[in-house]
Amino acid sequence: MGDCHYLDGNVKAEKIFQTTRELAGIIGIDLDRLRLEWVSSAEGVRFAEIAREFTNQIITLGPSPLKQAA
Repeated sequence: MGDCHYLDGNVKAEKIFQTTRELAGIIGIDLDRLRLEWVSSAEGVRFAEIAREFTNQIITLGPSPLKQAA
């Protein structure tokens, strides 16, 4: 934390993410549908792994219950 090219961008991102998690929980979104990862611009392979893993996680969860309620 705090080791961001944009000074405090990662600190702000984490605060926004935590607020988003709280709101998602309130409206009934499974918190497994949200994820925050710290990835450097030099970590292209790691980024691809994380994106692939998270995509598979979302596929496993299936459609959002909010979509079915609409």
